[in-house]
Amino acid sequence: RNRKARKQRDLRPTSLGSTVSEITAFAHTRTMTECAVDIGTVRLHVLKLFEPAVVDGNYDRFHMLWLLDDSKGGPPKTDKSSAATTDDTCSSTEEWKGISFGDLLYFPELQSGGGEFEGLRFAGERSDELFDGKIPLLKPGIESIEFPPDIAFMADKKEISLRNLYEKPLEALLEIQGGRMSLVDVYGGSDVLEEFWAKPDIMRRRTPLASEDDKWIIPLSECTLIETRSFDIEK
Repeated sequence: RNRKARKQRDLRPTSLGSTVSEITAFAHTRTMTECAVDIGTVRLHVLKLFEPAVVDGNYDRFHMLWLLDDSKGGPPKTDKSSAATTDDTCSSTEEWKGISFGDLLYFPELQSGGGEFEGLRFAGERSDELFDGKIPLLKPGIESIEFPPDIAFMADKKEISLRNLYEKPLEALLEIQGGRMSLVDVYGGSDVLEEFWAKPDIMRRRTPLASEDDKWIIPLSECTLIETRSFDIEK
């Protein structure tokens, strides 16, 4: 599970230190100044999908572009009995404020043992032109984090490191899973983790935009909210 072995895969991540032009080829064609996100807070939303992602043993939905439809507004249904234990560093009972570009969404039922981040998605940028106003849910890797290009661009534009944005939410995610592991454990040591944060892995390839049949529309109003945790960002 070390990074050297992982980097031998065909899908190789790059680092945030790569040139902007290199990453641009794999990000949405748009102007980053149009990003509307309150970068002062990142939220981790724990949700249950409105229906299973795997239907009768069919995994086709995992090869589709997932689009979250929040057009009906308001919070999803809440299942307080499933809320994980919280600590003093985050809030799980706050007023629902929606899902913003850069938030983390965690679906526990997607965990199959493949990796700690199997059930995690990043909330991409809402686009009327590309996604009819829906929010793309971006994969982050399975055994270790590989940031989607759009997320890396957002952090770079706001001049905030990916570590400052996501270290606390990712540690909270592991705590929600039972607290058996930390990021140090996932990466095999503090030195390896420091190396990762110094040059975070960025996905070279994103889910391609394809036909309507290759998109899975997820109505937020029909999902179940388990809890939301908010994390203030320090520059």
